Amino acid sequence: MNRPGNQKQQEEKKNPAGKIVAVVIVLVVIAAAVMIGIRIPDTMELERQMDAAALAISNDGVTALAGAIEQHPRAANRAGAVLLVNEMIGVMVSEAVPKTDFRTLESIEKELNENTAWKPYASEANRKILADAWNEVIRRMQEEHDKLVDLKAVALRIQNAPVPRIADIAEFYDFKLPAGFAAARPVQMATAFAAAVAIKNQELAASILGDASDPEALRAGTEEPCRECDSKGSVPCRSCTANPGKCPTCKGTGVMKVSRLVDNQVQATEQPCTRCKGTGECVVCKGTGKRDCFYCKGTARRTNTDIAAMTMKKGLKNLIDQIDAQAGELERLKSKATP
Repeated sequence: MNRPGNQKQQEEKKNPAGKIVAVVIVLVVIAAAVMIGIRIPDTMELERQMDAAALAISNDGVTALAGAIEQHPRAANRAGAVLLVNEMIGVMVSEAVPKTDFRTLESIEKELNENTAWKPYASEANRKILADAWNEVIRRMQEEHDKLVDLKAVALRIQNAPVPRIADIAEFYDFKLPAGFAAARPVQMATAFAAAVAIKNQELAASILGDASDPEALRAGTEEPCRECDSKGSVPCRSCTANPGKCPTCKGTGVMKVSRLVDNQVQATEQPCTRCKGTGECVVCKGTGKRDCFYCKGTARRTNTDIAAMTMKKGLKNLIDQIDAQAGELERLKSKATP
């Protein structure tokens, strides 16, 4: 009679396939576990790089994320990271167009051509996006330049006139700068204000000053230290020179003697000083011994039309040079884009 154990051994010898399948299953499970163990750190690190890149979309961000993709080829989110790099490039290109920011387009083009990390993303689709952006930026720059020619003409009229006309200054100030030239607005305001001060047109100067977010910055280009008060903003009070800050009538006591005739006799009595109302202080300087300088109104600075004229000329030259530089860049970009 056969024992159960011997019978089982005999069945395994007859059917070894079952044992092989079991071993294969165990090996597959182990391999899967190993692969998961490898992919999890890669996936987490790439996720961290994706979050950082999305928060600061820039050339450096693209380079860092593209490098991370190459360093973590087993990451489960690798395809998503590749998609994000392409989206970042598209965002930078699209944001540069409304600003006519050709320098950003040039930097992106350089990275695609020269940066090893960017090479996988120098696709035909990205090249087309960049080419379309270049065409639009050049078109916008041409429109801007056509407008800036008018601004330059006004600037030259002001610059060459012995005495600038109010109408020209107002036109110069009101000229709406194109988007790509908007950074020149502070220079435009300071120049117009200086011009208004130079021709002593207080109404126009006050109007420009009222629009300024930093009025002191505008005034700085038209003023000099006040020589009348040695840049102190105040001078000694003339009403209390002998006793600075004290009432000259009561000498600071707050009382004054008054003589009265009583029963045919002169009697001296005291009463609050009528000039300072008993305070003892000089009513002109409020007891400080000083008053605001008449010439600078206490500001310690004084308007100088010669300085204003110099500021005006400097600002006009600055803007004219910027317009000429933009024209030069436009011609360079046109020649570059021409096949």
